[in-house]
Amino acid sequence: MRLTKKLFVISFVLVFAVLSISMVGYSADDLIVLHTNDIHGRIEADDGLLGFPYIASVIEDYRENNENVLVFDAGDVLHGRAITNELEGRSAVEIMNSIGYDAMTIGNHDFNYGYQKLLELEGTMEFDLIAANVEKDGELLFNPYVVKEVGDYSVGIFGMATSETYSSTHPDNVEGIDFTDVKEAARQYVDVLRNEHGVDLVVGLTHVGIDASTELANQVDGIDLIVDGHSHTLLQEGEWHNDTLIVQANEYTKYLGKVEISLGTDQPEMTASLMSAEDVKAEYEPDQDVIDMLDEYNEEVVEMILGN
Repeated sequence: MRLTKKLFVISFVLVFAVLSISMVGYSADDLIVLHTNDIHGRIEADDGLLGFPYIASVIEDYRENNENVLVFDAGDVLHGRAITNELEGRSAVEIMNSIGYDAMTIGNHDFNYGYQKLLELEGTMEFDLIAANVEKDGELLFNPYVVKEVGDYSVGIFGMATSETYSSTHPDNVEGIDFTDVKEAARQYVDVLRNEHGVDLVVGLTHVGIDASTELANQVDGIDLIVDGHSHTLLQEGEWHNDTLIVQANEYTKYLGKVEISLGTDQPEMTASLMSAEDVKAEYEPDQDVIDMLDEYNEEVVEMILGN
C-alpha cells in the first residue's frame, strides 16, 4: 500500500513537471529571432505571400508564448509597390511600428527616395535603423549598432549595407554617400560589442548578399549570427561558416525566418528554419488592424493618383 502511494506521488510529480515545461514553451535562456528580407513593398497579403497581416499575427503569437523574441528586417522593404512608392515608404514604416520590429538595416532600394528621405523616415521609426558602413563627409549617417537586453543576456546587433547601392539606385539618391568596407566595419563593431559592451550574442544584420555574407563570416571572427538580405536566397536551415550561422528568408514575404537560440551555454546553440506562406496561412488568420491600415493607405494612394 505504501509503495503504491509512493509510486502515485512520483508519477504525479513527473506529470506536473512535464506539463509545466510544455506550458512555458521556452526557458528564460532562449531567444527567438524572427526575420524578413527583400520585401520590396509586398506589404499586403497575396497568393503565396504573407504580407504584413500574416507576419503580424505570427509575431504576436510568438511574443505571447515566449519571453524573449526579437524581430529584424534585413533591408529592401520600403520600395517596390504603389502602396509603398506613392507614400515614399511611410506605409511600410508605420506598419512595422505597429507590428513591433526591433531593428532594420538598409537595403540598396531603401535609398530610392534619397538618403534625406530615409533620414526623415528614421525619425518616425519606433525600431532601430542601423548601418555601420554608410558615411557622409567621413561621419556615420546612421547608428552602427544597437544592444538589446534579453532576460539576463545582452544581444549586440550591427548593421551593414551593400556598396552595390551605387549602381542600383539613382546617383542623386546617394550623392556624397560612402559605403565603407564591410569586413573592416564589421571587425570594428564586433570588437566594440564584445569588449566594450560585453554582449553574449553578436548579430550581423546585413544587406550584402549570400556571397558577401559568407566571406564576412569566414574572415571576421566573433559573429554568431548573420541575418542577411539582397541576394534573395532561400536558406531553409541556414548555412554555417566559421562558427557563424547565416540566414535568409528568400523574398517578398514568401517566408518568415526563425532562429531559435539557447544562450545558457558557453557557445550559443542555434537552429534556423523558415515558415512558408502556405503553412502560416493554414494556422493563422491575418491581423485585422494591419488590414485596416492597408485599406487606408490604398485609399490615400488612389486619391493621390486621381488627384482628388
